[in-house]
Amino acid sequence: MVKRKKRLLVFLTILLLITGWLFALVVVVTGNPRKNQNMILNQAQAFLDDKLYMRAIPKYQEAADSYQTENNAAIEEKILATYKEAGKLDEYYGLIEDRIDGKKAGADEYMELARFYIDSQDTKSAIGVLKSGISACAGAEELETLYEQLRYEIKTAESNIEEMKQPQSNGYVPYFGEEKWGYADLRARQVLGAAYEKAFAFSGKYAVVQLNGVYTLIDGIGDWYAIDKIGLDEVTGYAGTRIIAKKDGKYGMYSNTFGEITGPVYDDAVISSNNLCFVKQQGKWGIVDASAGQVTDFIFDDVVLNSHGEAFASGYAVVKDQAGYFIINEKGEALNEFRYADAKGMEGSWVAVADKSGKWGFTNGVEETVIPYTYQDACSMSCDTAAVEYAGKWGYISKNNVFVIEPEYEQAMPFYDGSAIVKKMGLCQILTLQYYSYF
Repeated sequence: MVKRKKRLLVFLTILLLITGWLFALVVVVTGNPRKNQNMILNQAQAFLDDKLYMRAIPKYQEAADSYQTENNAAIEEKILATYKEAGKLDEYYGLIEDRIDGKKAGADEYMELARFYIDSQDTKSAIGVLKSGISACAGAEELETLYEQLRYEIKTAESNIEEMKQPQSNGYVPYFGEEKWGYADLRARQVLGAAYEKAFAFSGKYAVVQLNGVYTLIDGIGDWYAIDKIGLDEVTGYAGTRIIAKKDGKYGMYSNTFGEITGPVYDDAVISSNNLCFVKQQGKWGIVDASAGQVTDFIFDDVVLNSHGEAFASGYAVVKDQAGYFIINEKGEALNEFRYADAKGMEGSWVAVADKSGKWGFTNGVEETVIPYTYQDACSMSCDTAAVEYAGKWGYISKNNVFVIEPEYEQAMPFYDGSAIVKKMGLCQILTLQYYSYF
């Protein structure tokens, strides 16, 4: 019995000694994580020196996973560089994506991933990466430059047509043939032959044309939907479900099926897509809601039309009083106190305005000018671009007042829904912002 107790005591003593040694060993091993991590890193570097990449990377990963030191960020970057050096591009770009998701990536990594997507013909993903990088990396000029290049990259459709009007809702472009008007698509391919004496841009599914002297409403394949039995003298505008037409020397609003007049007659009238109409009586203009009636008195000296022949765009219009041109909202209220010697019609963004010398700049409606009076001529902005004339040629600037499409055209219209009409060497071309829908 005594011997058994002695043996038990000896066993417990040995067990305690072993436990103590193990504890001491753990303390030695784990007590200096930086030193232990460096041991693993040295092993990884040795593999890397021999270009044994697939043995080096797991060691780097072990060093990062086992210890949390100030080296961990550099270790992950080392893993990234090793993947690239090894030519393991799927793993390389996958790790960049993980680092971006974890908000660890630098501007150079955003740039590399964006270029990878561009080379892979996945520009949409590249744009998303660049947007994230610009937000995450303040002052990353390279990211911003590439972003702008993609934003304003264009496709050009050439034609043998000398005259085109602005496209509208269905993308059809009215063009003038040798004697009559027809419609082309945004690739400058003729889709409706030149058979009409007059042709308005499509508004929704339909367009107003004049065929053999009679105004007619047609659809996208040229089929008739309605004809004028009233005997209108002239149609001057079309938007939504209403047209502006002249009859017996007076202008009025009619339905787009050429139904009876829907209100009073005026000396002149202009309809816009927002259902508001500028009307003129005794030399002054006022605003009428095509459905609800008078909005303002006849208080404006002039109203400025945009490239679609409308006054309102994005809820604003440009008008004139005795002091000059200014911007109003849909209630006819002045947006500010600024007055300009001249101004172009509202296209949906910043308005082109001129000083007394005839130079053109831009206002955002809050500041008097956001782009100084610099250009020979200009159109108001749309699609974050503006057509401007510089040194006798037309090109397009961004809101940063930088040419994003070089001035090389004889004429240029504002962009609409990502496409614009320009003229070069006497012939029309259609420019399309290639990635407009992604922005």
